[in-house]
Amino acid sequence: MMGVAPVPGAIAGAVRSGTLAWIRPLGVRGFETNQPVTPDTVFQAASLSKQVTAYAAFALRDSGKLDFDRTLVSYVDDLTDERARKVTLRHVLSHSSGFPNWRSEAGKPLVPEFEPGSKFQYSGEGFFYLQRILEQVAGQGFCDLVGRLVFQPLGMTSSSMIWKPELADRYALPHDRRGELRQNWDRGARRRYEIAKQRGQEISAWKYSDYESATREAGDPPLPNYMLPNAAASMVTTAPDYAKFIAAAVRNQEIRKEQIRIRALLGWGLGWGIERTAGHEYVWQWGDNGGYKNFVLAEPASGDGVFVFTNGDSGARIYDRIVTHATGHDHPALFWV
Repeated sequence: MMGVAPVPGAIAGAVRSGTLAWIRPLGVRGFETNQPVTPDTVFQAASLSKQVTAYAAFALRDSGKLDFDRTLVSYVDDLTDERARKVTLRHVLSHSSGFPNWRSEAGKPLVPEFEPGSKFQYSGEGFFYLQRILEQVAGQGFCDLVGRLVFQPLGMTSSSMIWKPELADRYALPHDRRGELRQNWDRGARRRYEIAKQRGQEISAWKYSDYESATREAGDPPLPNYMLPNAAASMVTTAPDYAKFIAAAVRNQEIRKEQIRIRALLGWGLGWGIERTAGHEYVWQWGDNGGYKNFVLAEPASGDGVFVFTNGDSGARIYDRIVTHATGHDHPALFWV
């Protein structure tokens, strides 16, 4: 099926009762090199980054540094629209802020499209704003704070919130729907490292002012979707690392509390989608970066979970089959995505 799709490589993993059950590498890191995917292969997590950001937010809340029901502007005050000033961290985590997914015009104000908390609308912009708040309350750059709060405690030694040159020889390379390599896929991150080196800075310590100016210097539009690191989509990881994260994340029963309904059987909690079907209650997320299509589904009540990373734009066809067969039934989330 991967050959027909075409998807060069994939890796699937599962946890049972909060413990790694299995990892299955499939295919190759790239059609051009034909090097096999292994457990140590590094994939872009895409939007599966958001749950790691939520995990960090919970850690800061539990230490008394965050309140999910406070407004964003009570932490970082640069929203002028009246409705935008009502948006809380809870709205961001549940994708009910009303913010767009990403703005396409530099300088355009961030404005909710409806009353915050009234309905669901997926928003990367909201998570990027949350990133700035986490930096503010932690007093650290985003990469460093996620390392301290998530990666280091969980032993995720091959994970980062930005592409890392020292992992370059382990990356699964992104491919389009024709199975052709996506060109210049790592240009943005490489350029950021060059800029950091020229400035005599460590990129992991960068805060908003640093990567906002670096985005301009790199010649990209000064919009959140172009900025790195990015809480919504820039994490890189391996299957063994990500299995550790799933095992830890699903211990938090708060993530399964629905904050906003999407439609029958589907809603969104604090950082995670929620699906109720076949006598189970799952949390889930899909990932969609250019050349990478991923999915995770987990059951907090049992500590079970399954995830799939792929390096092809047709990867959703592969993760749909794997998740459905691994769990033994269909998933409304896969139909909705």
